[in-house]
Amino acid sequence: MDCLHPFCPMGAGAGSWDEVAEIVVPPRAPRRALAVTGLANALKRDFSQPPAAGATRLPAPTTVKSHLETLLDLCPCLVNQMDAPVSAGAVVHLCELTLGARISSTNIGQAFAIQHPSGRTWRYPPFRVPKAGVGDISELLCSDLLTNEGVPRMGLKHDKWPDWQVPGHALMNKGALRDLRALGDILIPCAPTNLLISVKTESARERLLYSANSIEGIGFGFFNQADEFVTRRRIQLFKRMGFSAIYMPDDTLRQIEAELARRGEDIADVQNIYGTRLYRPHSVFTSDMRRVVGRSAFDL
Repeated sequence: MDCLHPFCPMGAGAGSWDEVAEIVVPPRAPRRALAVTGLANALKRDFSQPPAAGATRLPAPTTVKSHLETLLDLCPCLVNQMDAPVSAGAVVHLCELTLGARISSTNIGQAFAIQHPSGRTWRYPPFRVPKAGVGDISELLCSDLLTNEGVPRMGLKHDKWPDWQVPGHALMNKGALRDLRALGDILIPCAPTNLLISVKTESARERLLYSANSIEGIGFGFFNQADEFVTRRRIQLFKRMGFSAIYMPDDTLRQIEAELARRGEDIADVQNIYGTRLYRPHSVFTSDMRRVVGRSAFDL
C-alpha cells in the first residue's frame, strides 16, 4: 500500500509535505496557491516526524481537516499521528510497517495475523480502533499482493469505470463495478470469460461455495478449518459451482492433504474442470494469475 508521508518508515514517501499538498488540493480549488501553502505549512508544523511505537494524537488543523479523506488515502501513516478514521487501506499499510516489507506471497499470512481483531500486534498502532471489516481488509491484502507481484490494481476513469489494462485487476467494490459486487471481489481480465476472485477470511462456509455463480470462480482466503474442504460432497459442489482454484494457507492445505491421505485419496486428484489442482497454496497465486491475465482462463 503506497504512502506519501515524507517520514514513512517504508522509505517511499514524497520528498516533502509541499509535494503532498500539491497533490491533495484540487486543481480548481479557490485561491489554490494559498490553500496549498496553508496545508503544507500545517503538515510541516505538526507531522514532521515518523510514526511512533505508541499512537499519538497530534492536532489536525482546519486546513488539514478539510482535505482529511484524501490526505489519509495518500498518507495512511497519519492514522498513527491523529484521531482519524482507520480505513482498510491504512490497516494494510500498518501491516506492512510491522513486517518491514511489502505484502508478498511469503508474508501475506503474517499480515493477516497482525491485524486480526483477536490480538493486533502493530509496530505503529493507529490512534483509533479500525472500523474496517476483516473482509474488506482481506480483500485489500489480496489486491496488494497482486499489485506487488505483477498484476497491478487499476485506477478509475472519470466515469468511474476501471481504466482497463493488462496485466491488471479491478476491485469490484469501487466505482461503477460496485453494482456487480455480488459476483465477486476482484476481477482479472481473461478469455473467454473474466476470472472473478471471491476473497474470504478464515471460514469458507456456503458463502464461498455460492460465490462462484458457475462463472470461472477463484477462491482466496485465510481458511483455518480444513474440514470445510474435505468431504466428498463439498469437493463435488466446488467443482459443480465452477471453481477453477481455491488458494489457502499452507497449514490448512497440509491438513486437507493429511485427511485425504487417511482416506486413501490424493489431494492432486481433487481437480477443477480443466484437470488441474483445485486446492492450491497462497505461494502460487500470483504466478497463476500472471500466467492467465489477458490470456486464456483455461490455462489455470
